[in-house]
Amino acid sequence: MKKLQLDFNLQPTRTPWLGLLLCVLGVIAVLWVMTQIDVAKEQKNQLELQEDSIALRIKQRDSKIKAELNASPVSAKVEKIRRDQLLSHAPAFDLLERVWEKEIAFSRLEIATVERDIKMDLEAKSLNDVLLLVDRFEAAPETKHVTLARNSLKIGDPQRPAVAAIEVLWLADPAVPTNNASAANTASRPSVHSASAASGVH
Repeated sequence: MKKLQLDFNLQPTRTPWLGLLLCVLGVIAVLWVMTQIDVAKEQKNQLELQEDSIALRIKQRDSKIKAELNASPVSAKVEKIRRDQLLSHAPAFDLLERVWEKEIAFSRLEIATVERDIKMDLEAKSLNDVLLLVDRFEAAPETKHVTLARNSLKIGDPQRPAVAAIEVLWLADPAVPTNNASAANTASRPSVHSASAASGVH
C-alpha cells in the first residue's frame, strides 16, 4: 500500500476564470469594432458610387438638353413672346402725360404694349376740350394714328359734360413722322372734327 503524504503548506492551484472571461470579451469587442469599420467603409464606397452615378446622369441630361436646343433654334413665335415681355407701358404713359389737361378725366384706360394701342373713355367739360385733346395726340411725334370713336354730351348731368372714346396707336420708336404721315394727319383732322360735331351735340 502506497504511503500517503500530506503537505499542509502547499497552496491550492486556482484557474483565473474572470481574467479569461475578460480577455475573451475584449477580443470579441475588438472583432466587432473592426467589422463595423469594414461595414462603414463599404457603405461609404457605395454612397460614392451612387453620387458619381447621379452626377453622370445629370451631366448627360444637361448635355442632351443643350444639344436639343442647339439642334432646333427657338421658333419665331417663342422669340416674339420673349420680345413682347420686354415691352414697357412707359411710352404710353409718357404720351398721356404730355397731352393730358386738367379739363380731361379718364374713366377707362386700356394699354396694349404689343399692338402699341391705347383705348380710353374720358369725360371733359366740353366737346371742344375733347377735340383739343385729339389735336394734341395728333401733334405728338410718337403718335401713329388717332381715332375718335364716339363723343356726345352727358344729358343726365346738369353740367352737360362731354363724354368720348378715343383710340391711339403710337410708334415703335419716338420719332418725328414723315411728311406723308403729317399730311395724312392734317387731312384727317377735319373729318374727325366734323364727325365729333355730328355725333351728339344736338
